[in-house]
Amino acid sequence: MSTLRRRILVAATLACLFAASSFATPAAAGRNLPTYWLYGSRSGGWGSTNTSLTTPGPLIEVEVGDNVTLNLTSLDVNRNHNWFIDYNNNSAVDANESYSDSGTFRSNVEFNFTVGNHTGTFAYRSRFNGDGNMWGNITIRTAGSSAGGLGGNLLLIGGIVLVVVAVLAIAAVAYRRARQPPPPQ
Repeated sequence: MSTLRRRILVAATLACLFAASSFATPAAAGRNLPTYWLYGSRSGGWGSTNTSLTTPGPLIEVEVGDNVTLNLTSLDVNRNHNWFIDYNNNSAVDANESYSDSGTFRSNVEFNFTVGNHTGTFAYRSRFNGDGNMWGNITIRTAGSSAGGLGGNLLLIGGIVLVVVAVLAIAAVAYRRARQPPPPQ
């Protein structure tokens, strides 16, 4: 392969790689999720509607750094409730759990928080005595994992496939191109 062809192949490969890099978008930290609606009662637990109360309550799935909005409604008249993520499963709001503490509410409260750097599945609860049925599970994944990494980002996969095909096509053209005979001496 001549030096000129090698240079063309390298330049085309670099151009394809540069073009494909525009396809790769980093995982966005801090997604804004839709509002989760949770209704709660001491006897029924948590539910996504006032008629779907269960113990455990609905599964909530988020990522580290997500901005979460909860609309919390108490179905118990004149009873205080609270929503928090119980990372160590001791049914109490501890110092490292305070940022996920909604505060006390008797009727309805909208609560916003940013998911901290704890990954796994944890219980969410109401912290007051008698609220033992008011729990559910929240799964917290690493940032960007809901897209499934490489496997879930079709745009990224498409860009990679495009680059590989372009490089192979350019290499095939450069390799198969008829060589010109050397100049007569």
